Amino acid sequence: MSGDVPVVEGPDDEVAGWHRRFAIELFNRSWDLLEQTDHSPDDDAEMLAAAFGSAFHWAQVGTAENRALGDYQIAKVASHVGQPALALHYARRTLEAIEIGHFGHWQVAAAYEGMARACAAAGDSAGRDYWVQRCTIALGAVPDAADRSVVAEQLLNLPHPPPQEE
Repeated sequence: MSGDVPVVEGPDDEVAGWHRRFAIELFNRSWDLLEQTDHSPDDDAEMLAAAFGSAFHWAQVGTAENRALGDYQIAKVASHVGQPALALHYARRTLEAIEIGHFGHWQVAAAYEGMARACAAAGDSAGRDYWVQRCTIALGAVPDAADRSVVAEQLLNLPHPPPQEE
């Protein structure tokens, strides 16, 4: 065995189609696992792997917006599974991409919500509160009610950081 990675043969459009399909399916899988009320350690591992897998596939064929939302999903999942350093890293990447890319208002609000969630996971109450405030203000600029409600619901379900031990 030479250790060479097999190359996918076929037209570029076909390969790109597979990347898009896997990016979407893995994103949806991680989201479905996030919405479950009861998680096992195996579910958490699958959720994180699915979020990374989705981001990988979007990196191959997606737009800058797709890549930013892939990072957002990683941050969200990392926050959920108790990986605050990873959550903060990917939330910051999302925020930077959203600010550079000048995407829509709901993406800005989502990036702020992601920062609030990552701060909460890291035990940073002041950071959480700062980003909650920024998100709340940004939600006022989101013209589409459905987009606004998705981010607003995420904001409502944002956990508070655990109390710091003294």
